[in-house]
Parts: sequence; structure tokens; C-alpha cells
Amino acid sequence: MKKRIASLLLALPLCLTLLPTTALAEDEAASERTVIATVEDLQQFARAVDAGDYDDKTDAVVELAADLDLTGIEWTPIGSTVNEDGEVEHCFSGKFYGNGHTVSNLDLSDVYGATGLCGFFGDIENAEISSLTVQGTINVNSERAYTWYGAIAGFAGGCTIFDCTADVSFTNNENLVYGMIGLCGQASDTVIDYCRNTADILITGDMGSLYVGGIAGYVDGNSEIRNCVNTGEMELAAPTGGEIVGQLSSGGAKIINCYATGKLTPYGKGNTDIGGIVGVAGGSSGNAEVRHCYFAGEMDMSQYTASAPYGRLGAIAGSAKETTAFENNYYAESNEVTACGKGVEAGKARTYEAMCSEDFYNELTAGGGQYQYNTPSTPVLPAPKYLVTFVVAPADMTNVVITVNGEPVEENAELEAGIYTVTVAADNCETVNKEITITADRATHTQQLELRYLDADYSKVEAAIAKAKALNKNEYKDFTKVEEAVNAVVRGKNITEQTEVDAMAKAIEDAIAALEYKDADYSKVEAAIAKAEALNKNEYKDFTKVEEAVNAVVRGKNITEQTEVDAMAKAIEDAIAALEYKDADYSKVEAAIAKAEALNRNEYKDFTKVEEAVNAVVRGKNITEQAEVDAMAKAIEDAIAALEKKPAKSTPTATVKPVTVSAQAEAVKETAAVSSVIPQTGDNWNKELYISLFVLSGFALAGTAVLKNRKPHK
Repeated sequence: MKKRIASLLLALPLCLTLLPTTALAEDEAASERTVIATVEDLQQFARAVDAGDYDDKTDAVVELAADLDLTGIEWTPIGSTVNEDGEVEHCFSGKFYGNGHTVSNLDLSDVYGATGLCGFFGDIENAEISSLTVQGTINVNSERAYTWYGAIAGFAGGCTIFDCTADVSFTNNENLVYGMIGLCGQASDTVIDYCRNTADILITGDMGSLYVGGIAGYVDGNSEIRNCVNTGEMELAAPTGGEIVGQLSSGGAKIINCYATGKLTPYGKGNTDIGGIVGVAGGSSGNAEVRHCYFAGEMDMSQYTASAPYGRLGAIAGSAKETTAFENNYYAESNEVTACGKGVEAGKARTYEAMCSEDFYNELTAGGGQYQYNTPSTPVLPAPKYLVTFVVAPADMTNVVITVNGEPVEENAELEAGIYTVTVAADNCETVNKEITITADRATHTQQLELRYLDADYSKVEAAIAKAKALNKNEYKDFTKVEEAVNAVVRGKNITEQTEVDAMAKAIEDAIAALEYKDADYSKVEAAIAKAEALNKNEYKDFTKVEEAVNAVVRGKNITEQTEVDAMAKAIEDAIAALEYKDADYSKVEAAIAKAEALNRNEYKDFTKVEEAVNAVVRGKNITEQAEVDAMAKAIEDAIAALEKKPAKSTPTATVKPVTVSAQAEAVKETAAVSSVIPQTGDNWNKELYISLFVLSGFALAGTAVLKNRKPHK
């Protein structure tokens, strides 16, 4: 990192020694980060660099978080300490993000020439400086030593300087100055992009070795100055000077797409190299390039005493090597000044008025220039573009499509400062629309885009849960598996987890399918069957309906079929209720009655018990009342058995005419006989029997009277 100032001084006459370039890509996420918000923070940072804390730390990130006013501050350029051997001991090699902020009132008048390196930074190597404006002044009041001066950095090796502005006026007051002057003093293997100088640089008097450029004093190696502009006025008594670059030296150095509109006043007798874009284009080796540039400033020849045609003065380049390539360059016609000294065709002349036209803009851009039409003035550079990185999360999204204002972009896109509508879409995700603001602030250059997966489809889960809720848990032997499956449902899954969600639904469905109904209650059936089995089928006229109902019982029904089971019980009960007992056997009764009727009641002392027993017979008894029927028969038999015959009488034999029972009496007898076989309903009083007996008794009495009347009278 260290370099010898003395060695550089010796090498300058030989077009300066080339410095090596180291290209490093660092992960800022793992880098050191310093935030500068105050002047004290800035001074502390400067001291840390000079103490070696940032040596070779290309991953270090320093961010300016506010505008800083250095009024009254004696500034020491950051990384400018030179030891006794002429070596720069320490320099900054990280990333310094100005974030569009300005460091103002930087007075380098006393610092200039006191050390070999001068500027906001002294020496930067393998560093990146961006979006920083430095405003101040240098007013030289005495002769100074050889100095690498740049408003941003005195020396830059292997660096990138992007979107920076130099607004530090320089006046030497005819004091002898040496070295390099510009936004960057010397740029070696360095890219300076989208930078501008707006300050006046006034170098008057006799000068020594001095390279002056609005953007860079001296450019070598594979450096490229592109998209840069100078609007500051320049008075150049320097040996080598241009509004963009002083000298484009050895190697493949380039000036691309740059322009200058500041007033240019060359000094001298024609022995200095002064150009509207570059003083000297080309070195001792390599092929320098100047392309797509234009100079539209006023050329004030009042201090230039050489005669035309000019050998070392040009509106594009003061002088050029034969190997230098010029393309698509233009300049404003003025005072017989051509594009390049010695008649080298470095560009085309146009009137200033023509250069303000749309035709000129079209001509310039058709040739490859990157400009914007800027009526009523000359074309301007497009706004700086910042590398914006879109970080899409989650990182495993597929088929991610990012559009900015409707135009597809990659994850890394170059965007101008402004407000944009960003749309992000990916497989299985909700489309995100986001408004972003891009500024010079480095923090806006990484845009986090959070995507959200579409929700998983829970419709199957909902259906399964609804199905479970519709069930009566009390109907099942064990409902816990269903409840567990329902309670295990996890909400909020996204579409990438659809398989898990479907598995939840399946778990519920499987638990439902595995449910077993409780057994139906057969207690009523069992009671009815027991009741049927307790019956003596032989007592009934027809027991088949009961047997059929019992045989129709189907076992194994579950609780949902309880109605069917209860119907089976009812069928048995109904069949039992419909049973009819068989009639009781009245044969003994009939025999007893017949036996009684065969008796001659008149032969017995008292026949009433027999008659009462006969009259007590109740018809219509069923088999369950057989004992009662048999008792009726027995009562008659017992009454008959208890009869006592009347004693026999000794009387003359008389012929007794048999009593003739009238037809009416016979009818009554038949009626009584019929009545004796008609089933009764339990009434113990037989009215017809009593009437018949009464009539028969009447006839008997009448017969007795007749017989009595026929006895011989005594």
C-alpha cells in the first residue's frame, strides 16, 4: 500500500509509474461499518485512518449521515502522513458512502503544499468513494512544494469514484505551484464516473511541472474518466491542462462521454498543452481514447500570444499522440481554434447555437453518446445511475419476476435517483407492489422485497371439521381420535405446505372413518323375549305371531338403528298382547249337568244345592280358568253326591197318569238346555233356567192336585 512520493517525483518526466490494481468484491453484510454524523466523528475517522486502522480493509464501510461544516477546522487530509523516507504510511482502502451529503467550508489554503498529498482524502487505494460533495477553497499565497491535490482525493490507485462533486475554488495568485490538480489529482487504474467540477480553477504566472484538469490532473494505467462534466471557469498558465483531464497518459486510459461548458482562458506563448477536454491525449505507450465528448465553453484567447494555427492548443485536445483514438467529439467554433493542435482531427466544429439544437443532440447520440436533450442549452448527461440490488425473500422463491415501472429488471439494476413502482411476482406467491425511492444514499441501493406465499387451501380441512362437528359424539364408542385430529389442525400454512394441510384433513377423515357406533340398546327386546318365553304357548289359540316376532329379531344393530331395535321389541310385545287364550274344557261341567238333569229331583229331600251348583256355572272361561271350570263341575258333582232321597211311602198302589209336559214346557226345557251350552261372560244368574224351573214346578203342582182330587173320598 505504501508508495514513495520521491519515486513518483522521479518518474513523472517518464509519464509516471503505473500502480497495480486490485479488484476486490466484498460482502458488506460482514464488513466493519462506521457512521459519521458530526464533525467530531469525521475527525475521529481521519485519525483512525492515519493510525493505520483502515490499512488494507477493503471491506470497511464508512457512511456520511449528515452535511458537515468545517468552518474553522484546520483540516489534515485523510491518509496524507508521509514518513522521512517519503512513503505514505497509511491510506483508506474501504468504501466511503457520502449518501449525497456535503462537506463544506473546507479551507485547504495552508495545507496545500505542506505535504505531498492534499484534499479531503490524501491517498486512497482500492477504495470506493461515492455521492460526496466537497466545497471549499484554496488560496495560495506563496510558492508551494510539489503536491497531489484533488478536492476528493490527491491520489487514487485502483479506485472507483462515483457521483462526486468538486466545488473547491483554486487560485494560485501567480505563485509557483507544482503537481496535479483536479477533483482527483492523479487517477491510476481508477474509474471516475458521473463526477463534476463546478469550481473555478485559476492558475496564472510562470509555472513548473503542473497537470490541471477539472476532473483529474493526471490519468494513467487503465483508468477511465466517463460521464463527467466541468462547468467551472479555468485560467490555465499550467504546462498541461484541460477542462476534464490535464494529461491522458500511458496505458489504456480513456475519456468517454464527457463535456465541458466552463470558460477556458489559456495563458502563454504556445508552449503549453491546453485543451477544452484534455491537455495531452496519449502517453509514451498504450492507446488512449477520447470518445463522445464535446466542449461548448467560451475560449478566451486574451492571454494567449501564440499565432494560429496553434500547435498545442485545441478545443478538444491541446496535443495528441498518434495512437490516440478520437471518435464522435464536437466543439464550439471560436477564434480559429481547431479540435486539436497540429491539425489532428479530434472532433468536429459546430456553432454554439447549433450545439443547443435537437439536431445536434441527435447527431451526438447517434454516434454513441449517452446524453439527454436539454433545450435551450447543450445536451447534458443523463442522471447518474445507481446499482440497485433487489433482495427477494424468502430466497427460495421460483420464477421470480421483478419489474420497475413496468419494465423487467434483473436482481441488480442500474437506476437513476427517483421514485419507482416495483412489482415482484413469483410462483405460489401474492404479487407485491412497492414504491421505492432511490437516492444517492447508499442505504436506498439495496431494496428488500418481502414476498408472501399464497395461503394454503384449507377447504378440505374445513369440510372435514364440519363433518366431525355434525356427528353426535355420544353415539360412538370412542370419539377422542376425531377430537385430537381436529385439535391438531395448524392454521396459517402457505401453499408450499399444502401437503401438510391436506394431511390434516385426511387425519380427520380417517379418524371419522374409523369411528365405531355404540351398540344399540336391546334391553327392551330382551325383556319382550323373556316375556314371550315365560308364556305357555299351549295355552293360546295361535302362538305363531309371537314366535315370528321373536325370530325376526336381528342382532348387532348400532345406536343409529335403535328405532329398528325398539320396533323389534314392540313387535314382540304387540304379538303377545294379541294372543287369545284357548277356551276352558267344559266337558266335566256338561257331564255333571247331564247327570243332574237325569235325576228326579222329587226323589230327593233337597235338590236346591244341585240346582244352585248348576245355575252357578259360568260360561266362556278360558284355559287359564280351567280350575274354576273344573270347580264348577265338582260343585255339581258334590251337590249330587250330597243328595238324600226321600223315604219310601206305603200307600195303595194307584195308577198314576203320567204327567204330560206340555209343548210349552218342552220348549222351555230346550231353551234351558241350549242356554246351558252358550258361553257366559261371568254372570252367575241364569234367568231362562229359573223361568223354566218355575214353569215345570207349576205343572208338577197341578199334577199333584189332580191326583189328590182323584183319591177316593173317605
